[in-house]
Amino acid sequence: MSQAHRSSVSQHSPSSCHFTSDLEELSDEELVKQINDLKQQIRVLSLENEIIERTIMRLEPSLMHGIQQALEYVIRLQSSSSLNVSSFVKSQASKFGMETLLSPSRLFTSPSKVSSRRFDSSGKVSGTIIFGSGPRINVLERSELVSIEMEALISSLEKNRKKAEKKQALLKAQLEEIGIREVEIKKASEFFEQEVVVEGWDKIAQRIPAEIWIRFMTEWVKICDSQIGKLRLRTSTLNTQYSKLKGQIKVKAELSESLQAVDFEKLKIENRECLEIIDYKLQQLGELKKMTGDANLNLTIHKKALMEQNAYLSNIIKSIKDKHKQTIELDKERETIQVQADNLAQKLDGVKKVRMAYEVPDVMDYVTVKSEVADLKHSVKLLENRLHIQQIALTSLNKKLKSIFMKQ
Repeated sequence: MSQAHRSSVSQHSPSSCHFTSDLEELSDEELVKQINDLKQQIRVLSLENEIIERTIMRLEPSLMHGIQQALEYVIRLQSSSSLNVSSFVKSQASKFGMETLLSPSRLFTSPSKVSSRRFDSSGKVSGTIIFGSGPRINVLERSELVSIEMEALISSLEKNRKKAEKKQALLKAQLEEIGIREVEIKKASEFFEQEVVVEGWDKIAQRIPAEIWIRFMTEWVKICDSQIGKLRLRTSTLNTQYSKLKGQIKVKAELSESLQAVDFEKLKIENRECLEIIDYKLQQLGELKKMTGDANLNLTIHKKALMEQNAYLSNIIKSIKDKHKQTIELDKERETIQVQADNLAQKLDGVKKVRMAYEVPDVMDYVTVKSEVADLKHSVKLLENRLHIQQIALTSLNKKLKSIFMKQ
C-alpha cells in the first residue's frame, strides 16, 4: 500500500506542477471562467453521484459499505501530495472568495467514478479516483439511471401523497367527530344546568331533590337509547345497501367473465340499430333546426315591426299626454280670464252708473269754489309765515333766558 501511495504521489506531482504553471499563466477573467466551469462540473458530478448512490442503495445497499472511509482516505492522500497546487489555488481563489471550491480533493476527484464501482483496497481506490481508471458510465446509461430514479421518486411521492391524503381524511373525520362530541357535550351540560341545577333547586330545603336527578337521568337514558336505535337502524340500512352494491358488482363481474363472441355480435347489431335511429333522429333534428331558423327569421321581422309600432304608439301617447296637459293649462287660463272679464264688467257697470248719474256743475259755482280755495291757500301761507316768525322769536327769547340764567 505504501508503494502504491508513493507511485500515486510521484505520478501526481508532475500534473500538479503543470496545473500550477497553467494557473499562473491565466488572467483573472480566465481564472474566474475556469472556476465557474469547475463549479458547473462539480454540480453535475454531485447530481450524478447522488443518482448512482440512490440506485446502489435501492438495488444492493451492501455495496456502499466502506465508501465513506475510502473517500476520506483519498482526500487525505491528495491533500498530502498536492500542497503546492493548493497553496497557489488558495492564493488565487482568495481574491474571489472560492477557497472551498478549488480544494485539491474536488479538482482531482471524479465522484461518479467513486460511486460506480466497489472498492476492494485502499490502493485501488486511490488509483481509480485520481487517475480515472476503472469502469465508466456512458450517457445512455446515465439517462437510463436518471429516468429510473425519477420513476422511483415519482412512485414514492405518489405513495406518500396517497398516504397523506388518507391520513388527512382520517384526521379530518376525527376532528369533525370531536367537534360533534363537543357540541353534544355542551348542549347536555346546558340542558343539565337548566333542568336540574336551576329549575330543580328547592328553595325551602336548599338542595336539589334526588327525585329530580333520577327523573332527569332516566329521561336522558331513554333519549340516548332512542338515538342509539336510530344509529343502529341507519347502520343496518347502510350495511344492506353496501351488500346490495357488492352483490351487483359481483354479478357484473361474473357477467363480464361469462361473455362470449355471440354477445359481442348481438351488441354490435344493437349498436348498429341505435346508430340508424340516431341518424334518423339527426335528420329530423336538422329539419327541425331549419324550421326553427325560418321561424326565428320571421319572428325577428315581426319583432322589428312590432318595435316600430310600439315606438309610434309611444310617440302618439306622449303627444296625447302633452295635448292633455296643454288643455288643462288652457282651461285654467280661460277660468282666470273669465274671472278678470267678470271683474272688468262689474267695473264697467259701475263706471256706467257713475256716468249716468253725473251732472255737470254750474260755471259760476266752479269759479266761486276756486276763488275760495285760493283764499284759503293764501291764508294758510300767511299763517305758516307767522308761525315761522314766532318760532324765530321764541328761539331768540330762549337764548336770552339762557344767557340770563348763566349770568345769575
